[in-house]
Amino acid sequence: MDGENEGERSGGVSPVPEKLPPLFPRLVLLHDTSRLTAAEHMARDRQLLETATEPLLRVYHWAAPCATIGYFSDMPKARAAYPGLEVARRWTGGGTVLHGDDAPYSLIVPRGEALSALRPAESYALIHGYLASTLSALSGSHIPPHELTLQTDAAPKLSEACFENPVKSDVMAGPRKIAGAAQRRTRHGFLHQGSIHIKGLELAQFIEFARAMCDNVSHENLCKEI
Repeated sequence: MDGENEGERSGGVSPVPEKLPPLFPRLVLLHDTSRLTAAEHMARDRQLLETATEPLLRVYHWAAPCATIGYFSDMPKARAAYPGLEVARRWTGGGTVLHGDDAPYSLIVPRGEALSALRPAESYALIHGYLASTLSALSGSHIPPHELTLQTDAAPKLSEACFENPVKSDVMAGPRKIAGAAQRRTRHGFLHQGSIHIKGLELAQFIEFARAMCDNVSHENLCKEI
């Protein structure tokens, strides 16, 4: 994903950072097993942004293949481009993302957290630094660690497809973008919606991602329908 409050457009790469200091004093890992449509998942993110009182990392699953588009994207055009797929509008900006085999997550950061006071590009870079470091340590059969890098330099936009357009601080595996995101800021804080295009990622990998960002992680399950 990319778009409003996204990482800046980029073309070069830089090494994955080594182990980073904790980003939050506390963090809730919310494993959402609800069987929701893409539109309902987007609504849940908005609901959590408006009600969360502490940082949340929500990990969830797609009930069926679908596509999401940025907040300002053209819905009729997207539905015409992907007939037969549910197309949902994200609360964040950016281009079109096809979902199904990816691992989606959302990081909700309430206002008052130190991360919420940073510029969008700075918070985007920090979050992806922790993600890249986690994937590098856990890659194993997924991706050789030496192939993982972070984008750095500006490059022109190629299309409306998010994963064809790396932006600054996106996670790369060789020439391929494997993790992107977009952010939305409100008076409540900010929402970072991310998508990781690596098959086989499970909850265990997200637990390590959470632990990389925070030493004090609590784990909750959510299975209520909205």
